[in-house]
Amino acid sequence: MSAEATIQVHVPTLPESEVEQVPMAPRTAAEGALRLGLIDNGKPRARELLQMLAEELGTRLPIASVELISKPSAANPISDEEAVGLASRVDLAVAGLGDCGACTACSVHDALLMERHGVPATVLITDVFVSTVARFSAVLGTPGYHSLVVPHPVAVKPAETLRRLAAGVADAAVTQLGAPSPAYAG
Repeated sequence: MSAEATIQVHVPTLPESEVEQVPMAPRTAAEGALRLGLIDNGKPRARELLQMLAEELGTRLPIASVELISKPSAANPISDEEAVGLASRVDLAVAGLGDCGACTACSVHDALLMERHGVPATVLITDVFVSTVARFSAVLGTPGYHSLVVPHPVAVKPAETLRRLAAGVADAAVTQLGAPSPAYAG
């Protein structure tokens, strides 16, 4: 008395589909002073590292002002309305800190929202999450999106180390943001 049995297997993945490509914001030499936007996701030491990066960028670019917005949670991207508002007030943007899977994905999303609204942006992450940026940026329509990478973990590093990390990625930030003249001696 053998009965045939059927096993049904469910694969928890989405089928391949076409993803609408998100164009990068134009990278052009800015006229005059630049306004830098920082999107702090609230992770430990993220604000401090972002502000140190802004200081480093100020030695390389004519940064006139820095606006920092702090998200209530690293687990959510900024809203489209917040992105539109920030995009109206800044010329360049850096989002971060991506030092876990969800917060990295949300920081990538934040940077791409700024790109979508015409503001050159980049995302600051730790080295453990480079592959997360690669996967998630492709899902969001910008495969190969760039990032500024520092060693993991950031939360336990002293301020002097954070300052060195900011200095170490500042030239890459200038390149990724497509900002004018790295020879600026402000």
